[in-house]
Amino acid sequence: MLKKYIHFCFLLLILFSCKDNQKNDGIDIDLKEIRKKGQLTILVENSTLSYFEYRGKKMGFEYEILDSFSRYIGIPLQIKVVSNSGDFKKYLLDGDGDLIAANIAVSLTKKNEISFSEPYYFTHQVLIQRNGDEVIKEPLELSQKIVYIRKNSAFERRLHCLQDEIGERIKVKSLKSDPITEDLIELVANNKIEFTIAHENLARISKELHPNLNIKTPMSFKQKIAFGLRKESKQLKKILDQFLLKYRESDHYKDLKKRYFDYLEETPSEVFLTKKGAISPFDEIFKKVAKNYGWDWRFLAAVAFKESRFNPNARGFGGAYGLMQFMPNTGPKYNVFPGSSPEVQIAGGMKLIDKLYKLWSSIPDPDQRMKFTLASYNAGKGHIDDAQRLATEYGLNPKVWDGNVAVMVQKLREPEYYRLASVKCGAYRGHAYSYASSVFAKYQEWKGN
Repeated sequence: MLKKYIHFCFLLLILFSCKDNQKNDGIDIDLKEIRKKGQLTILVENSTLSYFEYRGKKMGFEYEILDSFSRYIGIPLQIKVVSNSGDFKKYLLDGDGDLIAANIAVSLTKKNEISFSEPYYFTHQVLIQRNGDEVIKEPLELSQKIVYIRKNSAFERRLHCLQDEIGERIKVKSLKSDPITEDLIELVANNKIEFTIAHENLARISKELHPNLNIKTPMSFKQKIAFGLRKESKQLKKILDQFLLKYRESDHYKDLKKRYFDYLEETPSEVFLTKKGAISPFDEIFKKVAKNYGWDWRFLAAVAFKESRFNPNARGFGGAYGLMQFMPNTGPKYNVFPGSSPEVQIAGGMKLIDKLYKLWSSIPDPDQRMKFTLASYNAGKGHIDDAQRLATEYGLNPKVWDGNVAVMVQKLREPEYYRLASVKCGAYRGHAYSYASSVFAKYQEWKGN
């Protein structure tokens, strides 16, 4: 009798063990369950290609694709930002997310664990390094060099294969804070590390922010970039694949690629001549518009100079347009569109600047308040609010830009800061720090004249 009881318990143990293993392989959530839940949850990282906030707008190459997809299937989009690279698969298989959108390359290894959508982009890996006399031109030259990459990434796998191919050791390292590829690119640009690897599409965007980078050395053949799904989500994959096959051929997708990767090519090369003794070709408009708001017109002109070099047809990252570089979601609120006249563009810019200045009424010093305004115009007020909260946390003066909040704006590019609970808008890798100081200096220069 005792032997039978022990045998029975043993069978139960095996049964429960099997159930646990099945649970780790993923749960059965497909399109029907997602519709019932009422939201499509995407797992993203805080990066330019995945998801970020800029000037008050939710952005990201992948986010915008999936935003179109969610509207196509009529299910609201929910965003879950993932900080630890090892959590993407866990959250997906546990049902905490339905799609991974992290600029991931399709690989045979990962195909054993998750499913992939049709590719929405094709790119290759490149070496990220600084320009100089000893630029690495061939992967073979990486022998005994230290290359920092993100753990469990396609870049880590590529480097291990490359060692085999060239018959030489490459010192592959990662950082404990698990920075994303974009953070590692920042470290290269700022002379903190020598090398990292990135997909060429992200590298191209980063080079616009950091002209000292060299991204010319290829590290792989072209790869498929796709979204990750649970293997059980077969209906979701089917409808997503159908959508992507059509979407890749659409004008909307072509426009999306231009806004993220090819926007500089969209700026016409017209030359707008400035009369001798004038600041810009639009001085009279600046004077007229600024007077209506009680502002010094030279401040308004300094913003336009920094934004577009007085080109009313300029195009910028993410679809920013015109003299004042309005974002597509912001411009219409101020009656400014890509084809608007210079006067309309300038009037809209002045209205936005005046609105931001009023929002910073708690800043007592007028010059400091102007710098908060400029930083908010450049980055969006949400990121500056984050920096102000960080300044308070770290014992700095939250009502002084110079040497205080400005310092924390720069810290928002570092994972250990932008992943803090007090940071609501995530990473900020722009140049609000230098933007505010350079525009204010230009204003002071013109004011002195």
